[in-house]
Amino acid sequence: MNDQYGQRSKDLRAVFASCPGVALGMQALYERMGAAEVGKAKERKNIRDTLPWLVRCGFLLKVGRGKQATFQASGVPLKVRRKLTEAELKERKRVRNARRLPLQRVIRSIGVRDQEPSPSKNSPPRWPSPVETVEQFLARGGRVQRLTAHWEQMECAA
Repeated sequence: MNDQYGQRSKDLRAVFASCPGVALGMQALYERMGAAEVGKAKERKNIRDTLPWLVRCGFLLKVGRGKQATFQASGVPLKVRRKLTEAELKERKRVRNARRLPLQRVIRSIGVRDQEPSPSKNSPPRWPSPVETVEQFLARGGRVQRLTAHWEQMECAA
């Protein structure tokens, strides 16, 4: 979530914290957020986009569908992850790279990228290896149906 949505989320949570237990409809939310005026359609759209995230996080409860939907604070505090320090970020990166490097060394050493997977002995070949011509197919007893192209049909009609 970017900073703009983060700030909008904080503002919405403050609106619901100011009136616990009250179910608010969209119009009431717009009025309390200051987005009910003409020309604030983008702000209203952004509020509508932020509400489902708050519902999924468990902070809000939604009752109803569409324009009649109402939202109410669930009482569950929003879980906020603490920001990691530079040292913790470097340690995570070091551990992740330590897990990743041995596998990359093995892949490079055996040259997996350059090899094609070998077919198993019991599997049938992917393509029939002997390719036959139309004459060979007809000699074998096959039948060929000739379809006319659209320009040939136009010539016949003219």
